[in-house]
Amino acid sequence: MKLLWWSLAAVFILLGLATLWLPVPTGVPLLALGMIIIVGTSRGATRMLRMRRRHLPRLNDAITWVEDRSPLRFARILKRTRPRKK
Repeated sequence: MKLLWWSLAAVFILLGLATLWLPVPTGVPLLALGMIIIVGTSRGATRMLRMRRRHLPRLNDAITWVEDRSPLRFARILKRTRPRKK
């Protein structure tokens, strides 16, 4: 089942990359959806993304922006990757 989800995520990411530069803004939502699927199915991916968000403030700001505009189900998954306060 995990392979099915990861395959779907790969399709979303590839479509997002292919449509990123088109005038119709479909690339970023597709990339975000692919990332949400991967983070939602893998604890390792969650930890890795949390570490990257901690060390890259611009990435953290971009993902926070997506969190704020996502439906609640998706926002919960992304909020699990927020860097922990020290």
